Amino acid sequence: MSTRIRYCFSCLLIFFSALVLADDSQDTPLERVSLQLKWFHSFQFAGYYMAKEKGFYEDAGLDVELIERDPKLNNITQVIEGAADYGVADSSLLLYRAEGNPVRVMASIFQHSPLVFITRGSSDNIGPESLAGKRLSYQKGLDEAPLLSMLQDAGLSESDFEFVPLDFTGQAFIDGKVDATSAYLSNQPFRLRELGIPFTILNPHNYGIDFYGDILFATDETLEQYPDRSNRFMQASIKGWEYTLAHPQEAIGTIIAKYQPKRTREHLEYEADVIRRMIAPTLVEIGYTSPTRFYRIAQIYQSLGKLDGAKADKTLESLIWHPNEHKQKPLFYLRVAFGIVAVSLLGVLAVLLVNSRLKNIIATRTYELTRQKRMVDQHVIISETDRQGLITAVSDAFCRRSGYSADEVIGKNHSIVRHPERPASFYLPLWDKLKAGESWEGELHNIDKQGNSYWIHSHIEPIREFNGQLSGYRAVSEDITDRKRLELLSSTDTLTGIANRLKLDEFLDTEFSRAQRYGTVFSVILLDLDHFKRINDQFGHLVGDSVLKEIAALLTQETRSTDLVGRWGGEEFLVICPSTTGQDALVCAEKLRKAVEHIHFTGVESATISLGISSYQTTDTSTDMLVTRADAALYRAKSQGRNQACFATEEEEKAPNSVL
Repeated sequence: MSTRIRYCFSCLLIFFSALVLADDSQDTPLERVSLQLKWFHSFQFAGYYMAKEKGFYEDAGLDVELIERDPKLNNITQVIEGAADYGVADSSLLLYRAEGNPVRVMASIFQHSPLVFITRGSSDNIGPESLAGKRLSYQKGLDEAPLLSMLQDAGLSESDFEFVPLDFTGQAFIDGKVDATSAYLSNQPFRLRELGIPFTILNPHNYGIDFYGDILFATDETLEQYPDRSNRFMQASIKGWEYTLAHPQEAIGTIIAKYQPKRTREHLEYEADVIRRMIAPTLVEIGYTSPTRFYRIAQIYQSLGKLDGAKADKTLESLIWHPNEHKQKPLFYLRVAFGIVAVSLLGVLAVLLVNSRLKNIIATRTYELTRQKRMVDQHVIISETDRQGLITAVSDAFCRRSGYSADEVIGKNHSIVRHPERPASFYLPLWDKLKAGESWEGELHNIDKQGNSYWIHSHIEPIREFNGQLSGYRAVSEDITDRKRLELLSSTDTLTGIANRLKLDEFLDTEFSRAQRYGTVFSVILLDLDHFKRINDQFGHLVGDSVLKEIAALLTQETRSTDLVGRWGGEEFLVICPSTTGQDALVCAEKLRKAVEHIHFTGVESATISLGISSYQTTDTSTDMLVTRADAALYRAKSQGRNQACFATEEEEKAPNSVL
């Protein structure tokens, strides 16, 4: 019987070997492919230029043609119709697929969309609601959704303004024929500053509307027929972007030398700085696409009446392409045949081994238990410690996520993976619950062996012996790093890295509710950079941006960890101070003023700030009243000579509505 069994297993081995040889024989020849860009040659596509320039495409077996956009043609339709193999588009790919067009997302290069509205005049008081009755110019049918959603949130529909088709040159806005125009942060603002035309940017991202920007895409047919080629093209493109962000000046030189851009070197440098913020490489790996993010984008499309709910659900199931989801058809059929033969041979084996059924049942159950343990070990982050917190056991998934081997961590304190920014006081309630024999559940911020931070959601429970005696603790965890990154993206100002308007509003609402419920006090400090327009005009926009970044870093450094520092808009910042009286907030504001006054900013000899302070009053019915008083105090500080801090007067405290 053993001879026949060995014979069957030999047959299985022969078929498996044939399968492997068939797979290895799939040599990939050098292939010529094309990429349709979504606009004229500029730094917006630098990653693709450098992938070609540095040989990344060639190393992937590809000869890539980069096709400049013809504004008269729809760049997405060109790819659908076969004029190009791959293309660069935006979040509107969701709409195209919902309408039956066979397009799929390969990689999201820009985590934020640079699309904004630019309005005439320079003022901090211009908001989306001010566009009612005005002439607005944008491109219909492609990427206008974030702009319209911002207007919708301000209470405006398409009937509340006059639509003017986009002329793609910006000349209509320059000539005053339109009041506001869609623009790219990386392009038109630079040109308008050069021309000395005052303008205000209305960015949907500042109002909580965050679409993807440039997205690499292809058709179903291309991805199904050439999955390996498509993956090679995508990975080489991402590698090109990684190189570009590390060597922006080299990329700019290549663009000027080989692609004849319609922009100066200074313009390209400005564009490079903006695009780095759009890609956000320090927060998210280049090319990452979140299904949850597209779900939110689909909701916005539905609110605008551009997408049906049933279509949205079906579209989201297949919108994002994954390189390993398709296999080459010849290999697929060979594997099917192999599977059929393998099943048949296994059937023969089952007949041969029927007499040893009981032994096999025991072996099978043992194997199943072993297999399940192996699966848990491979895919679930588990660690066990003794009562002192010294690690006694870890799963393979723990080692893979932390970067440590089991030998490196066993016997060490579990704090080996604790992130240094998380204070020891955070863990006191955790240990109190565990030592009381209870379980603990929550989010933990850790750091791996290479120094990279990651987040896990953990359930920690006591381990007890048969006699009930406590012997240690077991943590079963889930990696939530991607979710935390998305949360950070949605709440972070892309220029300064501090909280954005959306995060500030959320924090204000939380403190306001707490004050109303428990009678606590909190204060806000609204501050503005003095003569910021003069800095931009005299030293340039890059220096102005650098000053804003340094101000943000200084404010964060000089405030408490319990305070929240954020960018309110333009050159305005807001500091929210929980459990802080007005007098204490005034002391903090004066400290910030002096810190800014004595710092030497890059490219600028000095700069100053003016600050307005107000505190929560029991008569307040909304956070707007609190911020409005601070704004009035800030206005008074500026009118009295700038570079000073003013607390809201008694009249302002009593009559906030009159200030409004």
